[in-house]
Amino acid sequence: MELLYIFIVFNLIKHGTSLNLDYLDPVKLQTKTSPQVQQEAALNIINKYLSNVQVEVNPVMFNDHKDVFALRTVNGQLQIRASSGVAAVWGFNHYLKKYCKSQIAWQVQRVQIPYPLPDVDEIIVANDRFRYYQNVCTSSYSFVWWKPNNEWPRHVEWMALNGINLALAPVAQEAAWAKIYRRLGMSENDINEHFTGPGFLAWLRMGNVHGWGGPLPKSWHDRQKEIQDKIVDLMFKLGMVPVFPAFNGHVPRAFQTIYPNLTLYSVGTWNKFDTDYCCNLFIDPKEPEFKTIGKMFLKEITASTGTGNIYAIDPFNEIKIEPWSTSLVQETAKSIFSTISEIDKDAVWLLQNWMFVHNPLLWPLKRVQKFLTSVPNGRMLLLDLQSEQWPQFDLYQMYYGQPFIWCMLHNFGGTLGMFGSMQTINRDVYKVRNRANNTMIGIGITPEGINQNYVVYDLMLESAWRTGPVKDLDEWVGDYAERRYGCNATATAWTYLLKSVYSFDGLNRIRGKYVITRRPSFTIRPWAWYKSHDLFEAFKLFAFVDNNACNSPGFLHDLVDVTRQGLQYRAEQLYMNLLRDKSSNSIIFNFTIGRFLDAMDDMENILATNTDFTITNWLQSAKEIASTNEETYLYELNARNQITLWGPKGEITDYACKQWAEVFHYYYKPRWSRFLQMALDAKLRNETFDERNAQRVVRYSVEEKFLTVNIDPLPSNDTRTVAVSLYQKWAYVSDLDDLPLNIIKQMSQQEDSEEITPLVTMWTSTTTD
Repeated sequence: MELLYIFIVFNLIKHGTSLNLDYLDPVKLQTKTSPQVQQEAALNIINKYLSNVQVEVNPVMFNDHKDVFALRTVNGQLQIRASSGVAAVWGFNHYLKKYCKSQIAWQVQRVQIPYPLPDVDEIIVANDRFRYYQNVCTSSYSFVWWKPNNEWPRHVEWMALNGINLALAPVAQEAAWAKIYRRLGMSENDINEHFTGPGFLAWLRMGNVHGWGGPLPKSWHDRQKEIQDKIVDLMFKLGMVPVFPAFNGHVPRAFQTIYPNLTLYSVGTWNKFDTDYCCNLFIDPKEPEFKTIGKMFLKEITASTGTGNIYAIDPFNEIKIEPWSTSLVQETAKSIFSTISEIDKDAVWLLQNWMFVHNPLLWPLKRVQKFLTSVPNGRMLLLDLQSEQWPQFDLYQMYYGQPFIWCMLHNFGGTLGMFGSMQTINRDVYKVRNRANNTMIGIGITPEGINQNYVVYDLMLESAWRTGPVKDLDEWVGDYAERRYGCNATATAWTYLLKSVYSFDGLNRIRGKYVITRRPSFTIRPWAWYKSHDLFEAFKLFAFVDNNACNSPGFLHDLVDVTRQGLQYRAEQLYMNLLRDKSSNSIIFNFTIGRFLDAMDDMENILATNTDFTITNWLQSAKEIASTNEETYLYELNARNQITLWGPKGEITDYACKQWAEVFHYYYKPRWSRFLQMALDAKLRNETFDERNAQRVVRYSVEEKFLTVNIDPLPSNDTRTVAVSLYQKWAYVSDLDDLPLNIIKQMSQQEDSEEITPLVTMWTSTTTD
């Protein structure tokens, strides 16, 4: 790694690159509202939990362009002094966690503030300029059905409690585009055919698909505009920096008719979507219309709220434009930056690095360099989107001098399943931050979906203020559990979780799709990165907790999750037996089928005990925002399709799978049951099992029918009773081998320096124009 680092520093010096952060100064960006406004906004949040508190916001407290908060108790009152409103709320949450053993998380909270107040005298200076939050997909996988006066403001409060000062703003993009498209001559029919439904807007915006699940009714646009106005205003009042979208070059197909003389490029097929829903158009960046349309969009979306000066633009996310060339990407970068900077002289372009990671063959190093350096230094901010597993800042030589944020992606599709790389994030963030001449200016969390594995995010967010790695993670997870549950009876259980499900340190693609949630097949090859013994030790310790103080929402949520994880592991072991026993006689095969489906039944039973693991909230939220029967149908179709088929023909089936009780009852178990019954019937008839056609039957008889099947409430029992019963049933099962530990290991530092340097040389020399 030393050789690679020297190579990077040499190139930065060679190209005369020095980091310009004049446009990425939180002292300017976070002070668009007055200290008094920020102070009041911070108090509005803090007073929900504590009235005996004094808050003072003073931007003079910024230290080296970084947020600061100071906590002190005086005469029994908590006093908070901070550089911004968000820093004040962050300081309050620090007090809750450290001194009151409390937690405010995504799905649960437990706040117990002792009286008299615990003494405190502490000053915290943020490690970096920015704490960033969100993936461009999060709005579709997690926020899509949220309301302007309910989930959205609560979530912004959570952001402030965790010190997040830079985040994607919820902007009514399609409402703005509808206005612009009409001005440009598109008909209502054209607009309706272009817009996807709400559940797929993230991919419409990136040019991946169009039309599927649409159209969008006017009531949708009105609601999104209300959300934008209220939430952007709240973000500004707290001193957060809202990131606005900007034009990325993608336009509807109707532009071919409206602008017959305009140079338009075709966009390649994404994930096998057919021509009804794929393949939009991309404007030649040298065409004057590129900037004209881009300026129209920026003016429209910022007219009522103002701007945070930072703009998210992803022109080539998981797609290829034809013709593809270095010249195209370079001119695109120039046109995008020219557009935003002519409207906003202080504009900074925020870019996810995912397009480089997703298809590196399209992005040799010289092409990446020319793309990034087409924008002035410090006017582009990179999100190194999955730094915990696939860091790219070294490969791209600290992004050729552009600043970046070290991000933990962790989750794809909002899937469930206990998983995390806690040792990695507890180590690598600090190592990179402490390197001389690096261009890292922040940390971020960038999950595609939330409401899972909160412990991993809690640890990651603490790296924003900790001066070094947590010295003892076993102790830290014990403290985490005590804050979350209100008892200290699960510390040992958490050490087992830390050494098992949260110990991943490999390069394997973790996408949350396990045997039970995947399309039935005999070609699946399950694996694990931990031993079942450690997971089931944690399961036992959770199931048999006697302390009534642990009977909190957080504990019951995690008890369901640990039980679910144990049964998920057992189901995958039983699947391995299915692969073996399908070659045995029909009696043995039928017996193993029964055991496998029994495990799925038990997963449904434990999930049904807690509404966090049911489909109720997801579907009800979708239906509640509908104002007509047609809208109800449309929104529910979007909600059901996204978590199952993901597309009209199952183009990315189960990518956003959810381990929810009703999904097991109406979808996962019926399709496995139908598939295995056909396999057994073939065996009984002494026929060759036709797996491909069996999957076709499953698609028609189960998967497609799920989009309209009537979903009734499932019976629910006491979580603790069910968990104990299932532990006793599944803890010790004969004839089950542990899953293979097929972990693709990260390279050692020595291997890094030996392998990556030649790779850099090779990629540098293989660019094409």
